[in-house]
Amino acid sequence: MAKGKHILVFTTQHMPTGGIESHLLSFCENMSRNNTNVDLFVLNSRMDRTTADRYRSVCNDVFLGRKGLFHVLTFIFFYLKAIQRKYDAVYTNGQGNSIYLVSKFFRSRNWVHHHHTAGDIEDQKTWSSYYIKALRDAHTVVACSTRNAQDMQQALNRTVITVPCFSREVSVNDILKSERVSLGYYGRLIPEKGIDLLCRLSDDPDLTHIQFHIWGEGSRYPPIFFEKFPNLVYHGRFNGKGALSKVLSSLNGYLLLSTHPEGLPISLLEVMSAGLPWLASNRGGIADIACDPLSTRLLENVGDYEQVKMEVKRFADDIAMGKVSADKQKALYQARFAPNVLINQWESILFN
Repeated sequence: MAKGKHILVFTTQHMPTGGIESHLLSFCENMSRNNTNVDLFVLNSRMDRTTADRYRSVCNDVFLGRKGLFHVLTFIFFYLKAIQRKYDAVYTNGQGNSIYLVSKFFRSRNWVHHHHTAGDIEDQKTWSSYYIKALRDAHTVVACSTRNAQDMQQALNRTVITVPCFSREVSVNDILKSERVSLGYYGRLIPEKGIDLLCRLSDDPDLTHIQFHIWGEGSRYPPIFFEKFPNLVYHGRFNGKGALSKVLSSLNGYLLLSTHPEGLPISLLEVMSAGLPWLASNRGGIADIACDPLSTRLLENVGDYEQVKMEVKRFADDIAMGKVSADKQKALYQARFAPNVLINQWESILFN
């Protein structure tokens, strides 16, 4: 790739934590390492100072939007500089009317839009008219899994290609043996991620041989919320790949009992890289990475508590009996989802 390529990365929002937030940071870091100048434009930023500093260390120009006069003036300054540039590519991520508007404000040879949620009928109901126009007008539309791309192609009557998000490749230490199986979740604490269901499972007298764990933060679930569930350990938020390795090393399995329109969850990719078995809702592209019926399990109906309970119990029992294996997951991750594989795919889409 020729030196001096220039791209604009735009996202509608950036929360303090989250899978897509992790992808965006890795995207900017990996693109900038390969002789590309990256400008970052976040419409609604809630990232912490450490994350902002990491972006500024790898990006050429950074605008992090918030309310207030200072940010309006900063945006004007950023915009006046950016409109003078002819970007080799504009990469947009997220949903909403602003995706379409940004594509008209900044000059580019190639507009690539990355849709990271499920793309199915339920997800399509949330698309605004301007967002649908963006999906139809972008030079390239990218979904994060094959299943999602197929659903979007039918709705949009256009080609939608598949490139997964970046994820952190994690290695884990040997998990300490204990009398109880440790199952857990890490990520955003919102109802759609099945937090209440995890709490209910932890309180079930038939599942006392399992200890449940949760990492993350969210206004709906302050630490005091979890105190009434003695068989659930709430650990709070963690930062960094090293901390993630410790989290996964403490678990025997990962649970994602979600009703969210999942695209291809970054957490499952990270769990896959470590070879940790998982049980997850069959939403969006999750089925694309279910490569082993014992170690990677799909749950069809999280609304049926007894069914969920039975599947969680069976999952824990099979782990305790040593029936799960890490080999297939690790091999699939290296072949399709490792960062070195994705860098080549994204460069091809952005610059060819």
